[in-house]
Amino acid sequence: MEQRRIMYGIDRDGVVYSRVGSEMAFPVLDFLGMRPENGYRMVYNLEKDSIFSVMCSGVVITWTRKIGKEIKNIHRAFWGFKKI
Repeated sequence: MEQRRIMYGIDRDGVVYSRVGSEMAFPVLDFLGMRPENGYRMVYNLEKDSIFSVMCSGVVITWTRKIGKEIKNIHRAFWGFKKI
């Protein structure tokens, strides 16, 4: 059985990505969720796509382990990993 491993990266704008195998997760702003009732609060949801699609979009990612625990746990939950 292949062991799954999660990798974290940051782009030039500070957006955190994660990678498991040949797929990447990235935050997407929920524009429809921004309403006057919630003070136009910005909520981001993680979505995934193939690493090839993401990297071909021109994003430059620096891979690192230096990601905050809270953000790591969001990505870990998305991929089905245990929290740290």
